[in-house]
Amino acid sequence: MLNLKQLETFVWIANLGSFRQAAEQLCTTQPAISTRIANLEQSLNTTLFHREGGVVSLTAKGRELLPLAESILRNTEQLRLKADAATALSGMLRIGVSETLVHTWLPDFLKLIHQQLPEVEVELIVDATVNLSKELLARNIDIALMLGPVTEPVVVNQIICGYPLYWVASPELLGRQNATMADFAQWPLITYARNTAPYHEIARYFKQQETAVRFYSASSLSASVRLVENAVGIASLPKEVICDQLSSGRLVLLDAEWQPSPLQFTVSYINAPASQLTEQAVKLVTCAVARYEQLERRCE
Repeated sequence: MLNLKQLETFVWIANLGSFRQAAEQLCTTQPAISTRIANLEQSLNTTLFHREGGVVSLTAKGRELLPLAESILRNTEQLRLKADAATALSGMLRIGVSETLVHTWLPDFLKLIHQQLPEVEVELIVDATVNLSKELLARNIDIALMLGPVTEPVVVNQIICGYPLYWVASPELLGRQNATMADFAQWPLITYARNTAPYHEIARYFKQQETAVRFYSASSLSASVRLVENAVGIASLPKEVICDQLSSGRLVLLDAEWQPSPLQFTVSYINAPASQLTEQAVKLVTCAVARYEQLERRCE
């Protein structure tokens, strides 16, 4: 007889393309996974997967039935939520986040989780976007708040905010705020890590201008702020993370003729099988961003 465990297994295999990985996600054995699918195929009187040379792919009937199975699981989650919200929205929420957002609206987001999802525990991973993308695709995190999008068909990407980048320096380093890009070659350029889009864009610009510059790249945003505060070099940073330094005059904005593209952040997640907890968390992300933009414009 058809049951929800069989449908859940069907959806996981369809999305992961592997019986073994589905077994790992569902904390069971590969033979148990194979048995569930065999029983499901027998109940439906159809073949759901091609299995050739270790490669698993959906049959035409499997592709047709997958959206229906996902819909059943989603409706089941909604039923559980309405019947017992405390139980349905509980457990561990694994969040990957870019460090820039730690300095902006992430605290508001975590407060909302505490207020509206009191039965949920949070595991927070702060890392570079390239690593967060890998962790998301490996299902090691539930949502990623990062420089997106993730260009994989299984990933849902929702743009949530953007922050312009500005050239900044200590007044000890550059006494005048009107600077040319050629002036920057006198000091190291403090940038995001070398595996990030901002670093590559800045490096391309100076290469095109045939201007030799030195880069001090850092994976830690806090370290970059500290370095530029101490007049080690010139940095490209969002105003939102250096509000206090700008207000106190420890850092100044440089009126350069070129600025890197704004940072654009997404909340990215894999919504298969459906998860009410993930969906609720994404809604709280948008609430936190809106709250921050309305109430926390300290630099304007």
